[in-house]
Amino acid sequence: MVREMCTLKNKLHDEKGFTLIEMAIVLVIIGIIIGAVVKGKDVMKSAEQKRLYTTFVREWQMAYNNYYDRTGRILGDDITNANTTRDGRCGNGTLASVTALNNQLTYVGLNPPAVGPTNVTNVRTYTDTWGRQYTLTLQFNNNTTFGNFIQITSPNGIPFDLGLAWDRIVDGSSDGDAGDFLYIPATTSPAVAANWPGNASVAPGATSAVYLRLEF
Repeated sequence: MVREMCTLKNKLHDEKGFTLIEMAIVLVIIGIIIGAVVKGKDVMKSAEQKRLYTTFVREWQMAYNNYYDRTGRILGDDITNANTTRDGRCGNGTLASVTALNNQLTYVGLNPPAVGPTNVTNVRTYTDTWGRQYTLTLQFNNNTTFGNFIQITSPNGIPFDLGLAWDRIVDGSSDGDAGDFLYIPATTSPAVAANWPGNASVAPGATSAVYLRLEF
């Protein structure tokens, strides 16, 4: 019995646990792995935001410029397919439908921007960093403050992470009340541009929008 107890004691003595240094190394490795995963998600989200700008906003901006170069007219100047009634203002009080915009482009031999997952040329979907989903609609509009501009709205407002990213792409900085890319907290008249909220994780106001000022 005594011999068995001595054997068990020696066995337990030989089984050493992790040292503090070993545990610290493990924790550092875990931290590096978590950091890499988070960084990878950020890189993927940034790439998605840039792709959405390039294949959506930029495509419509180019269509607008190409239409003006070819015709001397403003895309969306009126709501008809031919855009024959013109005063130089997008919409002129009534926004042209996407069908009218597409037809105005094809009427003069220009291809409308490609359709997205929504199967509509001026609508895209986006899920923000916090998992909230948005359906973004792009239209051309005009007012006395900003002139002609691209207007992007959503029933749930504009996701701040996307708006901040697009602002940096267009203006080189995220100042929503300056430059060509503007944050509009509420589209009620008169619309006023403002700086972005300090906390991008908060849910946006339902009537918020972004405006991209146009050259013509």
